[in-house]
Amino acid sequence: MVTTSSKNKAPAKKATAAPSKAAGKPSAKKAAKKKAATGTRTTSRSAKRRSPKAPEADPEVLEYERTEFLRAMDKYKRKTGKTFPSWTEVLDVLRNIGWMHPTRVQEFLENRLAKSTAAAGKSAKKATAKKQA
Repeated sequence: MVTTSSKNKAPAKKATAAPSKAAGKPSAKKAAKKKAATGTRTTSRSAKRRSPKAPEADPEVLEYERTEFLRAMDKYKRKTGKTFPSWTEVLDVLRNIGWMHPTRVQEFLENRLAKSTAAAGKSAKKATAKKQA
Protein backbone atom coordinates (compact mmCIF):
# COMPACT_ATOMS: atom_id res chain seq x y z
CA MET A 1 0.00 0.00 0.00
CA VAL A 2 1.26 3.40 -0.96
CA THR A 3 1.11 6.00 1.69
CA THR A 4 1.55 9.63 1.04
CA SER A 5 3.18 11.72 3.56
CA SER A 6 2.02 15.16 4.43
CA LYS A 7 5.28 16.51 3.08
CA ASN A 8 4.39 15.59 -0.52
CA LYS A 9 0.96 17.20 -0.49
CA ALA A 10 0.60 20.64 -2.00
CA PRO A 11 -0.41 23.23 0.53
CA ALA A 12 -4.03 24.22 0.36
CA LYS A 13 -4.66 27.64 -1.14
CA LYS A 14 -6.22 30.19 1.12
CA ALA A 15 -9.30 31.92 -0.15
CA THR A 16 -8.50 35.60 -0.71
CA ALA A 17 -10.71 38.54 -1.49
CA ALA A 18 -10.67 40.08 -4.95
CA PRO A 19 -7.83 42.54 -5.41
CA SER A 20 -8.87 46.01 -4.31
CA LYS A 21 -8.93 48.81 -6.85
CA ALA A 22 -6.63 51.76 -6.46
CA ALA A 23 -8.09 54.34 -4.15
CA GLY A 24 -9.42 57.39 -5.97
CA LYS A 25 -9.59 55.71 -9.38
CA PRO A 26 -13.21 55.16 -10.43
CA SER A 27 -14.23 52.07 -12.27
CA ALA A 28 -14.81 52.21 -16.02
CA LYS A 29 -18.54 51.69 -15.53
CA LYS A 30 -18.85 54.64 -13.15
CA ALA A 31 -16.86 56.86 -15.46
CA ALA A 32 -19.06 55.89 -18.42
CA LYS A 33 -22.24 56.62 -16.47
CA LYS A 34 -20.90 60.00 -15.35
CA LYS A 35 -19.84 60.91 -18.89
CA ALA A 36 -23.25 59.92 -20.29
CA ALA A 37 -25.07 61.96 -17.64
CA THR A 38 -23.05 65.16 -17.93
CA GLY A 39 -21.78 65.07 -21.50
CA THR A 40 -18.14 65.33 -22.34
CA ARG A 41 -16.08 67.01 -19.76
CA THR A 42 -14.26 69.46 -22.02
CA THR A 43 -17.36 70.99 -23.57
CA SER A 44 -18.93 71.85 -20.24
CA ARG A 45 -15.75 73.48 -18.99
CA SER A 46 -14.99 75.37 -22.17
CA ALA A 47 -18.54 76.69 -22.36
CA LYS A 48 -18.17 78.26 -18.94
CA ARG A 49 -14.85 79.90 -19.82
CA ARG A 50 -15.90 81.44 -23.12
CA SER A 51 -16.34 85.17 -23.03
CA PRO A 52 -18.93 86.92 -25.15
CA LYS A 53 -17.70 87.80 -28.61
CA ALA A 54 -16.88 91.42 -29.23
CA PRO A 55 -18.30 92.92 -32.40
CA GLU A 56 -15.89 92.52 -35.26
CA ALA A 57 -14.32 95.61 -36.80
CA ASP A 58 -14.93 96.52 -40.42
CA PRO A 59 -12.06 94.96 -42.42
CA GLU A 60 -11.64 98.05 -44.63
CA VAL A 61 -11.34 100.38 -41.64
CA LEU A 62 -9.01 97.97 -39.91
CA GLU A 63 -6.84 97.74 -43.01
CA TYR A 64 -6.67 101.54 -43.29
CA GLU A 65 -5.69 101.91 -39.63
CA ARG A 66 -3.13 99.13 -39.94
CA THR A 67 -1.47 100.68 -42.98
CA GLU A 68 -1.51 104.13 -41.34
CA PHE A 69 0.27 102.70 -38.28
CA LEU A 70 2.81 100.79 -40.39
CA ARG A 71 3.60 103.90 -42.44
CA ALA A 72 4.02 105.98 -39.27
CA MET A 73 6.35 103.35 -37.79
CA ASP A 74 8.37 103.17 -41.00
CA LYS A 75 8.67 106.98 -41.05
CA TYR A 76 9.80 106.95 -37.40
CA LYS A 77 12.38 104.24 -38.05
CA ARG A 78 13.83 106.15 -41.01
CA LYS A 79 13.89 109.40 -39.03
CA THR A 80 15.61 107.96 -35.95
CA GLY A 81 17.66 105.25 -37.64
CA LYS A 82 16.43 102.66 -35.14
CA THR A 83 15.49 99.26 -36.55
CA PHE A 84 13.82 98.10 -33.34
CA PRO A 85 12.08 100.90 -31.41
CA SER A 86 11.12 100.42 -27.77
CA TRP A 87 7.50 100.04 -26.71
CA THR A 88 7.56 103.58 -25.33
CA GLU A 89 8.57 104.85 -28.77
CA VAL A 90 5.82 102.77 -30.40
CA LEU A 91 3.31 104.34 -28.01
CA ASP A 92 4.62 107.80 -28.93
CA VAL A 93 4.12 107.03 -32.62
CA LEU A 94 0.56 105.88 -31.89
CA ARG A 95 -0.19 109.09 -30.00
CA ASN A 96 1.30 111.18 -32.81
CA ILE A 97 -1.11 109.66 -35.32
CA GLY A 98 -4.04 110.47 -33.03
CA TRP A 99 -4.59 107.38 -30.89
CA MET A 100 -5.89 107.85 -27.34
CA HIS A 101 -6.61 105.39 -24.59
CA PRO A 102 -10.39 104.82 -24.42
CA THR A 103 -10.68 106.36 -20.94
CA ARG A 104 -8.84 109.44 -22.16
CA VAL A 105 -11.17 109.71 -25.13
CA GLN A 106 -14.14 109.89 -22.75
CA GLU A 107 -12.42 112.60 -20.66
CA PHE A 108 -11.51 114.52 -23.82
CA LEU A 109 -15.10 114.45 -25.08
CA GLU A 110 -16.49 115.54 -21.72
CA ASN A 111 -14.06 118.48 -21.52
CA ARG A 112 -14.84 119.48 -25.10
CA LEU A 113 -18.57 119.39 -24.40
CA ALA A 114 -18.14 121.49 -21.25
CA LYS A 115 -16.09 124.08 -23.14
CA SER A 116 -18.58 124.27 -26.01
CA THR A 117 -21.54 124.72 -23.66
CA ALA A 118 -19.64 127.40 -21.72
CA ALA A 119 -18.79 129.20 -24.97
CA ALA A 120 -22.40 128.93 -26.11
CA GLY A 121 -23.53 130.42 -22.79
CA LYS A 122 -21.14 133.39 -23.16
CA SER A 123 -22.23 134.09 -26.74
CA ALA A 124 -25.89 133.94 -25.69
CA LYS A 125 -25.20 136.50 -22.94
CA LYS A 126 -23.48 138.81 -25.43
CA ALA A 127 -26.39 138.52 -27.85
CA THR A 128 -28.93 139.40 -25.16
CA ALA A 129 -26.76 142.32 -24.00
CA LYS A 130 -26.66 143.72 -27.58
CA LYS A 131 -30.45 143.37 -27.92
CA GLN A 132 -30.97 145.27 -24.68
CA ALA A 133 -28.66 148.11 -25.77
